[in-house]
Amino acid sequence: MKKLKWWFIIVGAFYLLLGIMNMYGILVDPALFAGNLPYPADPPVVKAFVDGWSPFAFEVVGLGTFMLWAARNPRKYLGAVWLIVWLELLHGVLDDIYLIANGFNAGGYVAFIVVHLIIIVTGVLFARQAGAEND
Repeated sequence: MKKLKWWFIIVGAFYLLLGIMNMYGILVDPALFAGNLPYPADPPVVKAFVDGWSPFAFEVVGLGTFMLWAARNPRKYLGAVWLIVWLELLHGVLDDIYLIANGFNAGGYVAFIVVHLIIIVTGVLFARQAGAEND
């Protein structure tokens, strides 16, 4: 159960950091995103991108804070691990592949795919170990 507790803490802190960095771009400096877009981006285009990207930022802040909370009692929140793993696959790996296919910087997104895969593999392993402890 200790490994799962640390998984919740590390992944939760990573999500929270990622969310805060994105919230900075959304609430303080939207131009932060402009340089990373694979197409010309005048202010209305940047605003549209930020508006579309904002749910992601709010989502990862919420997930990060929840995972830090869940670390207090990982056994109680074992099902949440499977949700995070599923989101990592769909909203992480597959979405990053989609963005790369649409012209976004492959280097950064490949690095994130590796991080997503590490989170997925460790989450599955630690959830199975914790589940076996319950049996």
